[in-house]
Amino acid sequence: DVVVSHVFYVTDMAPDHVHHDYYKNTLQDFDERLRVSMLGRPELDIPFPDIRARFAPYMPWLERPEVLLLRFEDFITQPRVALGQVFDHAVQCGFVTQVSREQAIDTLLSRIQPKNSPTFRSGKVGGWKEHFTAAHKALFKEVSGDLLVRLGYEDNADW
Repeated sequence: DVVVSHVFYVTDMAPDHVHHDYYKNTLQDFDERLRVSMLGRPELDIPFPDIRARFAPYMPWLERPEVLLLRFEDFITQPRVALGQVFDHAVQCGFVTQVSREQAIDTLLSRIQPKNSPTFRSGKVGGWKEHFTAAHKALFKEVSGDLLVRLGYEDNADW
């Protein structure tokens, strides 16, 4: 979903993005744009690494007990549960609350306004399945390695 979202964001939503002109005017179609979003652009002076390398700086966080691993999908499919995890984690880390857990979750839910975000497009989970061909899937697996397994999205490479 990250690489698909990246294509739409850079091409259609962010005219000031450093790669907008390249995505919009040099790359011919969605297929080419998706491949670049997976492979990066190693030839540039301004770094744009492949998808695995873009996640690499954050992977050590998975081993840190003070870091709460949250997934976008959790906020879409089970927002109360996800926000409860955020609240509980904040309290465990010393946050002092003025309201009950349920009140805090209700307040957070009422304030989530995705359509007001400049990056919001569809808010769907699993949209990659609508855009990936078998060739895209093979390329993503080659470039990303075990990234999806390490992030907890897949159990193995047979997805």
